[in-house]
Amino acid sequence: MIQILACLTEQHDPWVVLAAAALCVTAALSCALSLRGPGRIRPVLAAVLIGAGAWSTHFVALLAYDPGLPMGFALAPTLLSVGVALVGSLAGFVLWSTGSRPWCRPAGGALLGIAIAAMHYLGMTAVRVPGHLSFAPSHVAASLALAAGLGALALLMLRRDASSWRRLAGAVLLVATIVSLHFTGMGGVVVWPDPEVVVPPAALPRAQLLLLVTTITAVALLAALMVLAIEARMDLAARAAEAGRLRGLADAAFEALALLDDAGRVADASSQFARLAGRPREDLIGLSFASLLESGALEDATAVLAGGIPVELRRRPIETASGARTVVALRDLRERIASETRMERLAHHDVLTGLANRTLLRQRLEEEIARGRLGGPGFAVLCLDLDRFKPVNDVYGHAAGDLLLQKVAERVGACLRHTDLCARTGGDEFVILLSLTDEPGRAQALAKRLLGALSQPFDLGFAEVTISLSAGVALFPEDGATAEEVLRAADIALYRAKECGRADVAFFHAGMDEEVRRRHALERDLREAVARGQMTLAWQPQADSATGSVRGFEALLRWQHPERGPVSPGVFIPIAEASGAILQIGAWVLRTAAAEAAGWANPLRVAVNVSALQIQQGDFPQLVRDVLAETGLDPARLEIEVTESLLITDTERTRRTLDALKSLGVQLSLDDFGTGYSSLSMLRNFPFDRVKMDRSFVSSLTESDNSAALVHGILGLSRGLGLPVVAEGVETEAQFRVLKAAQCAEIQGYLIGKPQPITSYDELTHGGSAAAAA
Repeated sequence: MIQILACLTEQHDPWVVLAAAALCVTAALSCALSLRGPGRIRPVLAAVLIGAGAWSTHFVALLAYDPGLPMGFALAPTLLSVGVALVGSLAGFVLWSTGSRPWCRPAGGALLGIAIAAMHYLGMTAVRVPGHLSFAPSHVAASLALAAGLGALALLMLRRDASSWRRLAGAVLLVATIVSLHFTGMGGVVVWPDPEVVVPPAALPRAQLLLLVTTITAVALLAALMVLAIEARMDLAARAAEAGRLRGLADAAFEALALLDDAGRVADASSQFARLAGRPREDLIGLSFASLLESGALEDATAVLAGGIPVELRRRPIETASGARTVVALRDLRERIASETRMERLAHHDVLTGLANRTLLRQRLEEEIARGRLGGPGFAVLCLDLDRFKPVNDVYGHAAGDLLLQKVAERVGACLRHTDLCARTGGDEFVILLSLTDEPGRAQALAKRLLGALSQPFDLGFAEVTISLSAGVALFPEDGATAEEVLRAADIALYRAKECGRADVAFFHAGMDEEVRRRHALERDLREAVARGQMTLAWQPQADSATGSVRGFEALLRWQHPERGPVSPGVFIPIAEASGAILQIGAWVLRTAAAEAAGWANPLRVAVNVSALQIQQGDFPQLVRDVLAETGLDPARLEIEVTESLLITDTERTRRTLDALKSLGVQLSLDDFGTGYSSLSMLRNFPFDRVKMDRSFVSSLTESDNSAALVHGILGLSRGLGLPVVAEGVETEAQFRVLKAAQCAEIQGYLIGKPQPITSYDELTHGGSAAAAA
């Protein structure tokens, strides 16, 4: 070490040594920086930079060396040494860049160090002095070890994706490789003067060597700069091509896309974005994105453009070559909002008359009852039924009947205030919700006015017809505390009016409670019906509309009363729900249906309709889990059907219950879809597997363009949500053909099979396969 320091301080010109060191540092840093990023040319460029840099450092440092004798340099070894430096460096970097094993990088660095050492000692053979040079073996070995070791460490630190500090560390190690090699080697050089040795005249003097080193170094650096310039131009061209390709993709996307800089200004935009903003793309560049939105409308999910266009907005931060950016995607919501508005209108209004439907009526009733319980005014419900409507239909056809219903709706509407509501609840049945704010006798006055208005002849264009009206009236809270009770009271009064000779009005009173007594009797018998074996299940198949093959069955509850005979589900199910008996009955239905389906040879689906009261019981998922465990039924074969009305009743608890059922592996189906409770947001928030279109839409499918439009709208909406549809009440081939053409997934109805005991379907449940429906 002392000998090396003495060599450095006593035998070298410090200013020239500093110049050599600066040259070495520059070469090492350039080499480290040239390895950033991909590209096969970069290792070659690094090899040229470090090879030429090490060679020029060596010979500039030799110019600083003073052996005390005249000194010259042979041209051939000098030139050969630069070739060794370049070729050896290239070999090291090729191994560093192409080797797939972990040891390839340090091995490439060791090869680089040995190549620099070979250049050093080959360059030393070019030195000519009047004497002889000798090299201490220990110094030679030490210099080789230092060059190989430090070179290995240097290329181990340098990676294409290396951080800045690793690059700096790699550059420092490259400098250490060159410097330690040179001065360790020079510390072991001994010059033996010999008067008989003469420096050849052809040897290059120091000045010429300096010129040669400068020329070769300049050529190498110029070549490296040219390569960098060419690569930069190619990179710019590739980036421009990539930007063009990405812009083309952005223009082809459904969303309008914009790229924002860190200040929120538009840096680039797609053609769709420019169209939404109503400006040329060039004019948008540099504008604040917030200025394109209405004040206060900037939200994460929705926004409104300054032109009043509603959009769905999504943001995502990204890293680009230019720094942090934000991608903004806008989707025009005008068409979707218009479609939802149309669907909302269709879902809450009768497609034929434009009047409210049952759903809207029920909602308004609940609102009025809630206001009444808070001290608000009462209201009246009028149930209307058209007398002699059926003969018009029979004589003139359904088109005439539809036209008559539309004219009836117009006359009824002319008699109402804007705060009143008229709903069409059936073929020729209407219900009016009448507020009684300050006119207690208005219900009777309106009923008489309606009777007079509808008793006038109707001109249908091709015929003049005359009908009459029967009406039943019930008051809240006098005749009922709930919507069901008030409607039932008005309906009882309506039948009393019809019994009195039609074209009359009847108000509900306590004397009409015979129906109530019958209801109580049914409720009492209903509680014992399961235990007495009066309940049975009827099974109706559900078939694939494309293939006709049966996919499963719906289990339908039937009650055979010992005295009354068959009792309609439409009669006893509401009673069971109101009394709470549905919990016991529903559990029996679920357990019986699952046990039956578990014994089928063919793994068909079984659908069980569940009431809102069952879902609202916190232990219903546990009941389903127990039934599955008891019967051994595959959960994927069990489908739980719930009605739309459930979605607006304690939404959060309903969602938790449905999620718990879904976690068991069972299927969930939304029954009576399209009757009005569902919205897009509701359907997205519940884990349904399919929806069932209400039979009321199917029944008039081939007779009304409006019904057909609504059915197509429901199917389109369901497809958009990824939910297959089962159409209920399919009874004719014409209905089936329309549904099949509209890509309805499955159908159910008398056309496929009537509700019957499961033994009637043994061929389907135990045959070789799920046969096609007859």
